[in-house]
Amino acid sequence: MSRRSVLSLLAIAALVVGLIGAAGAPPNAASGPDAADEDRYLVVFRGQGVPNNADAIVSNAGGSLVSTLPSVGLGFATSADPGFADALRSSDRVAEVDVEPRYALPESVTGHAVATGTDPTEAAFWDLQWNIRRVHAPEAWETTTGSHDTVVAVIDTGVAWNHPDLAANVVYAACFSTPAWECSEYPDLHWHGTHVAGTVAATGAVGVAGVGPDLGIASYNVFELMEVDEDEFAVLASFEAIAAAMLDAADQGFDVINMSLGAFIDMADGRDTAATWTAVQRVGEAVQRQGVTTIVSAGNAAFSLNGRVKSVPGGVAANTNVAATGIRPDPAFPQEGAFDVLAFYSNFGASVEIAAPGGDCGLPDSCDPATRPPNFLDYTILSTFVVLSVTHPDDIPPCVDTEDCPVTWGFAIGTSMAAPHVSGVAGLVRDEFPHFNANQVANQLTRTAEPLGDRQLFGHGMVDAHAAVTR
Repeated sequence: MSRRSVLSLLAIAALVVGLIGAAGAPPNAASGPDAADEDRYLVVFRGQGVPNNADAIVSNAGGSLVSTLPSVGLGFATSADPGFADALRSSDRVAEVDVEPRYALPESVTGHAVATGTDPTEAAFWDLQWNIRRVHAPEAWETTTGSHDTVVAVIDTGVAWNHPDLAANVVYAACFSTPAWECSEYPDLHWHGTHVAGTVAATGAVGVAGVGPDLGIASYNVFELMEVDEDEFAVLASFEAIAAAMLDAADQGFDVINMSLGAFIDMADGRDTAATWTAVQRVGEAVQRQGVTTIVSAGNAAFSLNGRVKSVPGGVAANTNVAATGIRPDPAFPQEGAFDVLAFYSNFGASVEIAAPGGDCGLPDSCDPATRPPNFLDYTILSTFVVLSVTHPDDIPPCVDTEDCPVTWGFAIGTSMAAPHVSGVAGLVRDEFPHFNANQVANQLTRTAEPLGDRQLFGHGMVDAHAAVTR
């Protein structure tokens, strides 16, 4: 691959200390919308599919049926009647009703300059990519670097396909949203999905390499701006948009889904969370039956997932839940005496199945600017980046329409960054063993993981790309 240079650009040091939907929140804070949108409901119908008279059932309970996902028996309704949910539950065709959950993006801080690059192991920032080396991706590349026969669907804020490290691998783009928002296939609000995609399958053509540098990427934008107060907006994804994207990925025949997003539900809330848990299970199992392995970030609240509080969608059996690690003593791999730590923000517990680098700031419990070391960014995860962080509909830049927003490279931490390492390895496994079904791919990841000790913290251990494609 020929070397090419580019102008130095400003990269964003995005210290993501919260999972989408879970940043610093109490266990049940992200399970539903706030007062600005409490009239939107998730309806789980009994049996298979959506009944023919679903419109009438919802109307008789005092609401309007907005849309349905017939293959998984789900509907989405609106109502201004506070008794709507109880009235709808009285129908013998309805299993459960919840206020529809929404998922929020994490906060970040910015600033730090970086430069240029070339091919997977000679890209400009390869020396900073301890995380890719930690999962033994270079050793796996001696067997496979992936191919476009295998596609990883990144369900997130969309992927900037004009990035030079992603352009060759983005093979599909779609968007899903609520009816109130005109969605954009190109990222229109945030950098998050572009960063995630780079860890999965950046080519290394210029700046960084992903775990599977020749895998295909399917870009899904499911986030939108929702009004949470008068003229105040938040970047959120509805459960409907996420579920529709998952089902579309399965219908398109894609092999792996990465969802660096999630929230908590408190199972003790009973009827108020039952629909969400059931719906997440139905969608996860549906795409699994179609051959899709789904990888999900476990969350960044430093919270135990044992007991009544569950993470969704990572906590259901059909999905692989990923915790995040940091590297010690130095931000480098390989190094003599290197060892892994659970990142200070990572959730943990029995539902965590595997771990991967999510980065930290070299500190055991924070990224406090007063105490973090001067080289704290070296402990974080460097990946592809698009310069977008929009918080109001009037501020969407013209580059969204022309699909050429400024791109660069940025640093971030979080289980959002850990999950795509596992998704990249899952893609390599599926590409090397195309006869594997979704369960076999997931089992190969955990079976070949490098044990790290406490299963409550790390699940089966560190994902190992080389072992996964050779054993």
